[in-house]
Amino acid sequence: MRTIAWASVDWIDWGDAPTWGGAVFAAAAAAAAMWTLRSQQEQIAEQRVFIEQQSENLQLERQALLVAAQERRESQARDVFLSSEPSYVYASNNSREPLTSVECSDGGRPAVRAMAVSDRQNLAAQLMAQLLRHGESTVVEDLGAQHIAVFQRPQGAAGPVTVTFTDAAGVRWTRDELGGLEEVQVATS
Repeated sequence: MRTIAWASVDWIDWGDAPTWGGAVFAAAAAAAAMWTLRSQQEQIAEQRVFIEQQSENLQLERQALLVAAQERRESQARDVFLSSEPSYVYASNNSREPLTSVECSDGGRPAVRAMAVSDRQNLAAQLMAQLLRHGESTVVEDLGAQHIAVFQRPQGAAGPVTVTFTDAAGVRWTRDELGGLEEVQVATS
């Protein structure tokens, strides 16, 4: 009977040792590859979550920018205010820029006369001076900043009053007595 000394390496079949070593190395390499693959999958998953969050943030920023752009676009038009009395409608341009092609309708009927004045003091005198200088018109072609367009209401009109005008950026707007503001879509050919 043969005794095996544990300190001796005679019991190993050295012909199979390189095969076993290769197998161990291949197993280690496969384990490392699996670990690397799993790590990369986790990184990809984290990147997807990050990209999704960034997309949501970008969408919110885009919406905020669109709202800000619309507010800037509407800012001059929001500085136009209407008031009326039985005979006249007043459109006050409280903005820093002039308005053009200012028109008024009362119940769908156009104003009888339109004039631009600097303030409401001595209104009758300003209206008469405008009428004598420029004749009758139903449109205020140029309404300066901090000026008032005065429109004579049609006889018997009692409908909703609206003023339509073009701002300094060339956008056409309609403003009503209640403060409603709407962009007028201009037909292009």
